[in-house]
Amino acid sequence: MNHRIFVNLCFATFFPLLVFAEKNDTAAVPHQPIHKNVIKFNPTPMILWSWKNVTFSYERILNPRHSISFELGYLVFPKLEADSLIDMIKITGGEKWGMNATLEYRFYLTKLNTRPVPAGLYIGPYLTYYRYQFKNGLDIFPATVDTTGSIKGDFWAFNLGLELGYQFVFWKRWTLDMVLVGPSISYYGGKTEVTGNLDGSQIEQINEALYDKLISRFPGVTALSTSGKTFQQTGKLDVFRIGFRYLVQIGFHF
Repeated sequence: MNHRIFVNLCFATFFPLLVFAEKNDTAAVPHQPIHKNVIKFNPTPMILWSWKNVTFSYERILNPRHSISFELGYLVFPKLEADSLIDMIKITGGEKWGMNATLEYRFYLTKLNTRPVPAGLYIGPYLTYYRYQFKNGLDIFPATVDTTGSIKGDFWAFNLGLELGYQFVFWKRWTLDMVLVGPSISYYGGKTEVTGNLDGSQIEQINEALYDKLISRFPGVTALSTSGKTFQQTGKLDVFRIGFRYLVQIGFHF
């Protein structure tokens, strides 16, 4: 599937649903919003991956029916690489980091909601971006002389989808925001780079070990590169898949 087909498929799938929802909701008389801003903390990545993850979002009320939301976070994923990848390769110290960013546009279904936005049921498109990088040293043994190398990885994902959620507002200030259903069309890309005194079969074994770790964390990522070769052969990831989004956020409305 090339990029043009991907964009056309997203447009054909999600745009009619948004038009239908907006058209069937215009008959309702919406309540005027009390406040126009919500700052939220998203604990979902912290629960799924690591307590070190920190993700915040900001929702801006545009009018009695619509809002826009931006999310940005620092992510620490569980390490994909083990202490020893294959029999003669040992992982030594390293570094890793990750991030996520999200843009949402929400249509609040005022016909079904009895309170002003941002309280109530909503539907809308979203675009998310994830990135994860790591770098580690490699200690190659046994060897007659000390032999070292390194491995670097860079993985990313784009998700374009449609979400359905509900947001509670308590005491006109505190919010509980839940995305209940969020299917997406997702693109996963990435690459690894191995340096050191290694032959082709050892590099392929390292890629295979990383691939096994990757799909154990993210089962939807089963992989061929655009050339038709496997990740184990090339160290590159380039695939489209069906994704999903869900989250819970706690916020302050002002």
